[in-house]
Amino acid sequence: MKKTLWLLLVLCILFGVYIYITSMSQTYTTTKELIAWSWSMANTGFFTIGGTSISFVSLVLSVVIFLLGMFIGKNYKKLVTQKIYTSSDVKHGSHTLVANIGYYVIVVISLAIALNFLGINLSSIAFIAGALSVGIGFGLQNIVSNFISGLILMFERSIKIGDYIELSSDLKGKVIDIRMRYTMITTNSNMDILVPNQSFIQNNVINWTMNDDICRFDVPFGVAYGTNPSKVIEVILEKINSADLEMVYTSPEKITRVIMTGMGESSVDFELNVWIKGEATLVPKRTTSVFLTLIYEALYESDISIPFPQMDIYVKELPRS
Repeated sequence: MKKTLWLLLVLCILFGVYIYITSMSQTYTTTKELIAWSWSMANTGFFTIGGTSISFVSLVLSVVIFLLGMFIGKNYKKLVTQKIYTSSDVKHGSHTLVANIGYYVIVVISLAIALNFLGINLSSIAFIAGALSVGIGFGLQNIVSNFISGLILMFERSIKIGDYIELSSDLKGKVIDIRMRYTMITTNSNMDILVPNQSFIQNNVINWTMNDDICRFDVPFGVAYGTNPSKVIEVILEKINSADLEMVYTSPEKITRVIMTGMGESSVDFELNVWIKGEATLVPKRTTSVFLTLIYEALYESDISIPFPQMDIYVKELPRS
């Protein structure tokens, strides 16, 4: 906004210099004649676009209208966001859809009015096709793709504000905002990452909280050979149940289990399957740490050995001295 205002000011200064230099070669008896001549020059086209003559007055008015539209759109978005945040009747994330769509509608309408002031008719299919072909020719395919992908995300609502998503093992976080070009994700390290919208359309995305805030955590661990597997399962389940954690969710279909997953080189491998609900699902490392601590305490209290990688080396023959 500020850059555009500075550009408008520079245009006005340049036009004033142009009027001054031009008027030096002419003689005016009154100031009124000078003002009338300057006004006529301001309304005279000084360049053309597609056969349409553009005057300085029409250019300034179109810029002012577009800036006014952006100002109204931003204030509308801010007002709607504040009002809906305080309303309990609107679902979490719906405010962004309403605010963003309204903002872009206002900006597009103001742009159309500004172009009409310039004499450019948007109803001309040839003009739109030409503009798109030029844009795509200059490498705007990604921008168009991200724009369409942003519309799909907003209306399809497969990813919403507040969802915890995972794009890769190194990129996961909470969706803060969805815009036409990118989606903003805030990681648990409080880093804001701008992800192009087409990444959500073209790639696999894990939405941890799409339908609810319940998900299963699988916590692997191992014990030494010679340990009774039934005892391991018993002591771990007893420890988890006695901890009485609010984050643990249970139902007839979703129950806490301990299963044996294999027999490794140095350990008998197990896995704790526990269902988690609420905010704990958004901090997987901390949540996993809680259960690893409980598993360690249960094994330690039951005198069950936790193995470490080891290797036996047999020497057939020592080198001669």
